[in-house]
Amino acid sequence: MNHNKDRIFRLVSLVCLAIIPLYPNAAYALTNNSGITYVLTGFVFSLPVIALLSLLHRKWIYCVLTSILTILALIDLTMVDLYNDYLLPGAIISTINTNPQEAAEFYHTNVREIFSWIPLVLVCVAACLLYKPSSDRKITCCVALVALLISPLFVTYKLAGFYKGQVTLRYYMDNRIWNRPPYNVPFQCVNAHISLTRKRQWENMKNIDMGATRRVLPEGKNEIYVLAIGESLRYDNVSLNGQYKRTTTPRLEAMQSNLMLFDDYYSQACLTMYSVPQLVTRATPDNFELCYAERSIIEPFRECGFKVFTIVSSTNLLSYEQYLSDGVDSLIIVPNIVENGEILSGDKTMIHIVDSLAQQHSKLFVMMQFLGNHSFFTNYEKEFEYYTPNSNNCTAEMVRDSMMLVNAYDNSILYTDYILSSIIDRINRPNTVSAFVFVSDHGENISNGGAGHGGNCTPVVQEYHVPFIFWWSDEYKDVYTDKVNTALAHKHVRLNGDNIYYTLCDMADIQLSEQFNQPEWSVLSSDFEEHERLILVPDGVTCIRPDN
Repeated sequence: MNHNKDRIFRLVSLVCLAIIPLYPNAAYALTNNSGITYVLTGFVFSLPVIALLSLLHRKWIYCVLTSILTILALIDLTMVDLYNDYLLPGAIISTINTNPQEAAEFYHTNVREIFSWIPLVLVCVAACLLYKPSSDRKITCCVALVALLISPLFVTYKLAGFYKGQVTLRYYMDNRIWNRPPYNVPFQCVNAHISLTRKRQWENMKNIDMGATRRVLPEGKNEIYVLAIGESLRYDNVSLNGQYKRTTTPRLEAMQSNLMLFDDYYSQACLTMYSVPQLVTRATPDNFELCYAERSIIEPFRECGFKVFTIVSSTNLLSYEQYLSDGVDSLIIVPNIVENGEILSGDKTMIHIVDSLAQQHSKLFVMMQFLGNHSFFTNYEKEFEYYTPNSNNCTAEMVRDSMMLVNAYDNSILYTDYILSSIIDRINRPNTVSAFVFVSDHGENISNGGAGHGGNCTPVVQEYHVPFIFWWSDEYKDVYTDKVNTALAHKHVRLNGDNIYYTLCDMADIQLSEQFNQPEWSVLSSDFEEHERLILVPDGVTCIRPDN
């Protein structure tokens, strides 16, 4: 009889144990309308913890670990109550940097949160009081083993069956499992440590001198160089390529006597958060951390006496990742304002900013990042709505036709063509050596019923084959004839984002000290050599080889 009673107590204790991580999962699902599936998967993912704790023979160890599990759950529960999300690295860093007075004010203001802890604390107490070590170790181990296997089997099914290999294990673990209870708090502590380490690297990089020098100085002339980073523009739909059946880039095509499109350029990643840092720093897919250890492309230009500005849409990476724009003379953030379908502020605003800067400075380098062609392709003015019907003016039922998305996408490219050509017009000034590079951060996969990029760890070519455009003024060609001719000779070579940093330096005839220099990666250099292309997938670690 006592044996059966102990079994019941043990079973109830384990049920209470399962409730502890389930509670914040349920609170999150309720707050964010995530549905019952989210709660059930949370239970499946927490099974290994429950199984391992069920094997403990010493009750005091079980109680200590259960209490720790409860504290972790309470932290996430509090964050869900206050901010509708679990604990994030920023909150940990803020807590570390908060003084005692601010902490006291926070706790005093949110003292009501203690009441939401009561159910979870009672569950923890019940789990500890009722726990009875198993008297039959063989059966306990078998049940625990089954529970331990459920989670990996479920993950295997999701990766191989549901995602069909399109998502890596690392990506799935980081974005579906580790970032929710019971694992979230320790996972975010690790992420906070990484963020703090990167911040220290960022502070140290301010002292790095890249030894930038110039061989040729255009005497008596102004200089303007521009790097423009697009968003979600794929190569296939740009009629400048000479193959697309629609004319989506008429203004740029009219400039072809001083402009070229490289035919075989791949982005280094299909997510902005990974592609842009690699475009503006010396980081590569197999050495991404380098972007935190050195300043961006602005540093060589700054060392050579240029005024350096970053102009960016308020929603884009360069507007909030300070390490990428540190050292500029000014970071200019352009808000995206739309009223009654009319764009009052956005990419078009950048044209006027470039024009103003070009009038004020004799040696100018500008780094820009547009809102561009991001899905679902609403970033264009009415006069550019050439292809109709499209996903912006048809019924929801019609949007299932992929041509509705293609039409909207092509309209957004017409608008991008206008933006880019207008910026080129503003820097094509008398007595000015000027050059312009445009590259998209990644492409876009327009499919039936939707559009997207980024989350796929096995991207299709449309997600990484993007336009790389080079324009030069007549004065630039007079001074750097060899660079222009070399670029034209390299129109069909194999390129990717690794080439942009060194090409930009070479464009302004900037040489770096030996440890930073890599002239064979500049498409303007006679020493240019093709190299293996890699693409960093969304897990931030795995690289694929698109040419294999």
